[in-house]
Amino acid sequence: MKKAIIFILIGAALIAGVIATGSYGLSEDNIHIYEQAVALEKGNSNLGFEGFAMTDYPVAFYDGDHDYVIVWENGGYNIVKRKAVINSIAAAAYCVDGHYEVLAPAVEKMSSLLKMMTTGSAEYGREECVATLWHEAFHCWQLTNYYDNIEAICSGEAEENLIAEYADTNPQAVALFERQAALLENAVKTDDIDMIREYIAEYKKLDEQRKALFSGNITALEEYYTRVEGTACYVEACVYQMQLPEKFCSAYIDHISEYGKGSNKYYKSGMAQCMILDTLNPQWKESYDFSEPLINLIYQELGLACESLQ
Repeated sequence: MKKAIIFILIGAALIAGVIATGSYGLSEDNIHIYEQAVALEKGNSNLGFEGFAMTDYPVAFYDGDHDYVIVWENGGYNIVKRKAVINSIAAAAYCVDGHYEVLAPAVEKMSSLLKMMTTGSAEYGREECVATLWHEAFHCWQLTNYYDNIEAICSGEAEENLIAEYADTNPQAVALFERQAALLENAVKTDDIDMIREYIAEYKKLDEQRKALFSGNITALEEYYTRVEGTACYVEACVYQMQLPEKFCSAYIDHISEYGKGSNKYYKSGMAQCMILDTLNPQWKESYDFSEPLINLIYQELGLACESLQ
């Protein structure tokens, strides 16, 4: 794809389980991460997205030299050691031999990196890692089932550097986005439909002003991250909430309104839009195919006219 769907892995998880074959050198910590991710699927199915199953996609843990590929089948899993597909410390949805896999750094590799980057006090959180595996598995599902719709969101010329070059350096655009993000956070934090309608009506006015500042390539790229990464971030957040409900708001909700340079801010705004849709129409995910913006679905639910579905 023109834009890599990659998310830096920042966590891990621990549970018990049964190994179908030998681990071939993969540590117990990594195996437990996978088992916890599977256990959450068995308890919570597809989070409302029809046909999505985390276990449909192999998970390959990279230790610096090799991948240890875990494949779920017949109620258990096998582990196969292979030469690394890519040498990366990022988690990613990646096409391998015609199918998509989750690629993730092994716990030990990421822990070593964090110690080098910090004073050594940073913890490689297990719950965050499980949530990230789901995030990347969701990308695998998106690309397997809705590749054409995702590719149609923006052209090949729309590269991520446009965000830093134009969106993040335009003071008016930054100020408008900050106001919009605050409105989204307020809307997520209430179940009062009248209040949500008020917040979103104001959001829509600001959005029209902001889109007028940019070329089509930039707005399309922003929409790509909002729609594709935002839904994956939503899945990640839901999985995190299952594990650490007491930390959920501080980890995800309370940061929606924070502006950050680069593409990550669109992950949060897209996640917020998914959560607002959950309040307005919990069934919205059952037939969602990524062919239209999440915000337009919100406008439709609230009776607010939208100019275009693309």
